[in-house]
Amino acid sequence: MQELVTVEQAHQVLRALAWALPVAGLVIGLLAGAARGAAGRGAWQGLMVGLLGPLIFAMWLLYSYLVRYDPETGQAGLHSVSVLLLNALIYAVVGVMLGAFYRRAVFPSRGHRDPTQDSQDAPE
Repeated sequence: MQELVTVEQAHQVLRALAWALPVAGLVIGLLAGAARGAAGRGAWQGLMVGLLGPLIFAMWLLYSYLVRYDPETGQAGLHSVSVLLLNALIYAVVGVMLGAFYRRAVFPSRGHRDPTQDSQDAPE
């Protein structure tokens, strides 16, 4: 039985997206920013979202390396609990760091209201 999507096909798609997403993000961000009257900010935000493409490709390469099959020993990385835990740790840390970075540097909140203040300001 043959696979519907091979590892090589997935690799090729992710490599293409790593190149295409930054350009597409920049163009879409520029257009969306220009529509809002802030082309520079839109271009910055679009580029930063587009740069997730190369990061995803890099994470794919790391994952592929960690779960590779070693023909000399006959072991696959995915058969090891330590590799599974390492993958989970890496992806969790990268996700938290990206979330913090994008929230503070790329999409900072504007006019955010503290929900705890709403209950204190409500009329009785």
